[in-house]
Amino acid sequence: MGSNWLSDSLRSVMPQHNEPFRQQLGREHPLSPRNRVAVDLDGTGLDGLGQHHLACALSDLYGRPRHLVKETNLFFATDTALGLLPHSPVLILTRAPIGIASSFARGRLWERWRYGERYAQVAATARSPRWRDEFAPLLPQDNPEEAVALARLIAVNTLLLARAVHRDLAGCGRDCTVVSYEQHVSDRKAALSALAGQLKITLQVADAPRPAEDLAGMAAADPTFATTGHKDKLVAELDSRTAELMPHHTAATMARAGELLDAQVTATATEWLAGDDLYEVRDLAPCRRAAVRTPSPAQALPASAYYPVKKVSWRNLLVTNAEMADLLTMLHAAGAPNTRLGTNLLVCPMPHERGGRLHFDAGRRVWRVSPGYESHPAYWVTWAGAAAMAAWLGARLPTRAEALEATAGARAYNCDYAVGDASSVAEPGHSLHQIHHLVGNLQIWCGDGSDQPVAEPVQRYLFGAAWNTPGSEEAIGAVRSRNLLGSSRGVGVRLVRDSRTTATSGLGAWELANRLNRWTDTLEGGTGRPLGELDRLLTSALAGPDDS
Repeated sequence: MGSNWLSDSLRSVMPQHNEPFRQQLGREHPLSPRNRVAVDLDGTGLDGLGQHHLACALSDLYGRPRHLVKETNLFFATDTALGLLPHSPVLILTRAPIGIASSFARGRLWERWRYGERYAQVAATARSPRWRDEFAPLLPQDNPEEAVALARLIAVNTLLLARAVHRDLAGCGRDCTVVSYEQHVSDRKAALSALAGQLKITLQVADAPRPAEDLAGMAAADPTFATTGHKDKLVAELDSRTAELMPHHTAATMARAGELLDAQVTATATEWLAGDDLYEVRDLAPCRRAAVRTPSPAQALPASAYYPVKKVSWRNLLVTNAEMADLLTMLHAAGAPNTRLGTNLLVCPMPHERGGRLHFDAGRRVWRVSPGYESHPAYWVTWAGAAAMAAWLGARLPTRAEALEATAGARAYNCDYAVGDASSVAEPGHSLHQIHHLVGNLQIWCGDGSDQPVAEPVQRYLFGAAWNTPGSEEAIGAVRSRNLLGSSRGVGVRLVRDSRTTATSGLGAWELANRLNRWTDTLEGGTGRPLGELDRLLTSALAGPDDS
């Protein structure tokens, strides 16, 4: 809890990847941290789409400029994640347990993020042959109350991270920097200056986000991830029992660890867990705010239409969750499932509690939308998913040049965490004949990208501003790109049409499914063909008339 400050601080100097291992891989994927047993990287059995996705993702992460990968609570998958990135420096973000408990209490996160199940899963993993001698005693299966279980989980995760880092330092000798949340809050400028020096980058301390006074009607239903203010005091809001149990059971777990683990590992973990005494403990304010606002009833949207903007016609609305769910359901029926052995092709179906709005109902074999979010824009969409939507609706994705020209002088609405989540595709105060959220709410995928050598994955540009990115002219026009299977909570789909793309040029679901399956079939069996060559087969299969 409390790690978004780092992502926001570094966003202007490096692309971001939020939990690509812990959250974006399906449970059946060999590298998913939700598997019970950590894998041997030499024997994952990955092939086809899974192997291609991993190779493209790692190529992205080692690209220029450097990328930031943020992972939280990897527990027993820490070794696996670090093993995938053996040459990368590591930033360890620490926070005192009592501060974490405060965030859990204020947001009711234990229930919302189902951490009771998480404790049971981690405790079961601790009893596997690889871990049981050292970690099973630290996670008793005694049905602990919330505060006790949280304290144990925090301690064990910290111990596993310290253990992995010490092994790395002894092995590959990677650079490791530790930054505490408490340090950032007490002296934000000094913490960022030190961080910039360690990473050899230039950072500017951002101004506070733009207030949402002109964003009436755009309130987010789920503000969990909003960072609309900068804290300058360390305050923990907890009931008295939790405030007593957290430090007691953290210390008890660490004391037991001292009997089981290397002394250097426990000493490092103890140092990282320090800071409870820096907090002022206050009673949890009753009904301070609802952890999740009730989403507004699905609002009536303007009919989707295309209106001229410069040289092409832009669709007035971003693609909605309801539209994306319809396409995914039809493709599934046509034999093209989204997730294949844990690798996602078109969208990343995150849990609702982590910002996901699209969910596959395996019993009914349909995709559904979290209630109240039907008219919100679809995100966690890959370029392949965006291009498939365009091909289905007889449109295409805009080029970066077209987006720059169309948005010149436009003001970004819903950016800089001013609302705290993507809002409805209908922008307040806009008429049917206007382009809603021409810039802002979400960034968009483009139909073109930078030239890449054939040995490297194809890249496609991202453009604009999102609810969780800056809305300045410089930020909107910044050059950024990602591989075809990447996705983000801040990137969605905007469609354009020209004289060669019309409703009648759209592909049916069966044809679209056939094209997707032909591409994934090509990936099977390890063809040995260059990544870029394989990617170009996909871009050709999903190309609009102008791109063929």
